[in-house]
Amino acid sequence: MKKPRIGPRLHSLEVPLDGLTLIVPSAAVAEVINSLTLTPVPFSQPWLKGVFGWRTLAVPVISFEALAGMPEPVSPAAGKIVIFYPLSGRSDWEFYGMFATAEPRPQALSHSEPVATDSELPNLPYIAAGLKVGGKLMLIPDMDEMKKVFYPA
Repeated sequence: MKKPRIGPRLHSLEVPLDGLTLIVPSAAVAEVINSLTLTPVPFSQPWLKGVFGWRTLAVPVISFEALAGMPEPVSPAAGKIVIFYPLSGRSDWEFYGMFATAEPRPQALSHSEPVATDSELPNLPYIAAGLKVGGKLMLIPDMDEMKKVFYPA
């Protein structure tokens, strides 16, 4: 008996946030580290929580919840920081971090994962789409829209 053919799989990372879960390609993530003390950035936006030194670089860290206008987690220091590679069109050294409320988990996605309908998606900015993985809604962040906020023209 032939085994069913499995199509290509996308290796992703499930990033738990407070009240929602993001799903991002593993290739977009440079590293996941323990949360640490950040240096505040004076006069910055509320979603920019500070910067820290990583591999000789100053890496800004954001709260996706604050960026999307949601209440922020009470204690982000208990979670992790996901360090992302620079957004497309940015310089090689422009890494950024995002708080996660718990340890991110790998997810291997296939083309058969059901896509969430518009009515299933939360009414939040910076969400491009969603997938239902194992019955759980996972949201795909809109990196192009985030780039417009991070680097206004």
